[in-house]
Amino acid sequence: MKNIVTIASKEFLDTLRDRRTLIMMIIVPILLFPIVFTLINRLQSSVMAREQEKSLQVGLISRDAGNDLVAFLEGREDMTIHYLENAEEVTHKIRQDELQVGIVIEEGFSRQLELLQSGTVRVMYSAAKLTVKNRIDRILQLYVDKKLLSRVEGQGYDQSFMKPVELVPVNVATSQEVMGKMAGGFLPYIFVIFCFMGGMYPAIDLFTGEKERKTLETILTTPVSRLEILIGKMLVIVSSGILSAVLAILGLFVAFQLTADMPAMITEVVSDMLNIRFVLLTLLMLVPLTVFFAGVMVPITIYSKTFKEAQSMLTPFTFLIIFPAMIGLLPGIELTALTAIIPIVNISLATKEILADTIQLPFLLLTVVSLFTYASLAVGFCVKWFGNESNVLR
Repeated sequence: MKNIVTIASKEFLDTLRDRRTLIMMIIVPILLFPIVFTLINRLQSSVMAREQEKSLQVGLISRDAGNDLVAFLEGREDMTIHYLENAEEVTHKIRQDELQVGIVIEEGFSRQLELLQSGTVRVMYSAAKLTVKNRIDRILQLYVDKKLLSRVEGQGYDQSFMKPVELVPVNVATSQEVMGKMAGGFLPYIFVIFCFMGGMYPAIDLFTGEKERKTLETILTTPVSRLEILIGKMLVIVSSGILSAVLAILGLFVAFQLTADMPAMITEVVSDMLNIRFVLLTLLMLVPLTVFFAGVMVPITIYSKTFKEAQSMLTPFTFLIIFPAMIGLLPGIELTALTAIIPIVNISLATKEILADTIQLPFLLLTVVSLFTYASLAVGFCVKWFGNESNVLR
């Protein structure tokens, strides 16, 4: 045990001296989300402010004299009306970005409204600009609601006539359950990726880097068993991956706190979810998962001759990890006896249930046991691989 601690301490110091590893393991996870959230928040606020200030350029063709829709549109301060003669001109100007919307009021529009029928209005727009379509729809809906109300009142009915059935939604889920189901698929996606990325560079440096520096043979000649050397190095890899994942979650939490426009309810619920219970249960799953990742990375880094070769062989594994991690984001996929034994998928779904406070103990135990099983198999394979001279001294 003393030898393992000595090796792990020595490798920790060497790892922390490597600038590239330090950036990937600590700097990127803790700063990434605050920076991303801040930039997105500012960009969104800037875009929305410009949209609100910008006047909607509308090409209007009225083939019905004396209708009040024209007066309604002319009274809007958020749009500029351009009177045109034909629809082809409107189409051309929209495609040239001279206009954003075209409105064509067909002949007989007023008469149809008087007869309590449907008047026809064509709305021309570019589907490539959905925000414009949504904006003009909201404006025209105000006119439609106004006309509908006047019809109902004209017939002597109350406004409740338009709602023969009052549907009253009753949400029986707690705020934590709702937020947990929504954010629970996203959080494991984050820390699974950072678990792998945080351990990848230390793994390359501790094995392939030793080969490049010609120091691996020297370490193997010391009066320490290969098992102790392997465990000492794997402790560094596993610790780096867990530290990277924890810092990523911490960075995300800080980003929530620093985002000015974040609703207070969401901030409070997120604060309640990230409690000691969540941290302990997450670590219970993260530790074997990271050991499993280390068990995948170590044989590759032992086999590789150069840092570049090891990096090129490990990088595709990132995409293989992303796919099962994304399954937790899909609706309708729940933690079951089957999904609880699928690596990465199980931790993604279990985290969602833990955050929502709906986790079932049998499925949690099955998830943890399966993760420890995969971790044990991975470590066993690493021991066998590291004991083969042809792999180590390749």
